Amino acid sequence: MFKTDDRLIQICLGICYFIAAMYAMINFFNPDYLINRYGSLEATDTNRWFLGWYGMMNFGFVAGLIYMGYKGLDRAFFTYAVPLAILFLIWGIGGQMSVPENEQNWTAVGFFVIQLVAIVIARARAFGMNVDFTKAENMWGTSDKLCQTILWLGLIMQAFFVVGYFINPDQLITDTPGLELNDVSQRFALGVMFFSLAWTIALLYQLRTGYSMSLIVTGLITSIMFFAVFLNFAAMGTTTLNGEGNALLATAIIGNFVGSLILFFRLQGNH
Repeated sequence: MFKTDDRLIQICLGICYFIAAMYAMINFFNPDYLINRYGSLEATDTNRWFLGWYGMMNFGFVAGLIYMGYKGLDRAFFTYAVPLAILFLIWGIGGQMSVPENEQNWTAVGFFVIQLVAIVIARARAFGMNVDFTKAENMWGTSDKLCQTILWLGLIMQAFFVVGYFINPDQLITDTPGLELNDVSQRFALGVMFFSLAWTIALLYQLRTGYSMSLIVTGLITSIMFFAVFLNFAAMGTTTLNGEGNALLATAIIGNFVGSLILFFRLQGNH
């Protein structure tokens, strides 16, 4: 498994898989389970919408781990996983500190700590503590101009969202039909930005060292789920409200879906 005989690496990544898969299934399929256990969360469509978003991101993470399980450990995957684990530990602690003590629930923070420790141990055992920035022969590690363009667009989109958040943290909420602006939704929006920040770091690393199939698979599964949910909302007529919708988000979802498919089918033959 993971093409290594190191049992500690296998155990640590197995722990990461279990935690990510657990939250993926709960957040996406049964968000009310979490809502009922956190006093600061109300049973609103806004909270369910964001929890579903987190669930889909976790499904992508799980897919990347499964791919590594078959193909072997990948340095680039850790440039996404480690920053993401650190960011969400910060997010979880900040979220609990912002609510009254009688509404605090530190369960998720505990899992975030376990996941961060596990992913760092696996990274250190597999590759040591150094970060390899060896430059690839070609930009993004491929001579395929179409794939290079898609990867550039992906980097620009993720960086654009991160910068946009700091300019207007509430834009995702106010531009999306049906979402309510409040303290909880603002914390969820911060977490969404953290996902984009982790992706920006991982894409910058791949720009120099070459693309990562484990991250392409992560992005592919995530984008398929987002696109499927988008089509479901479109079929129900809930992507717009009074004729207005979040055109930027819709464009990003469709672009991610198409781009991820192209990257996977054009590059997977090399692996």
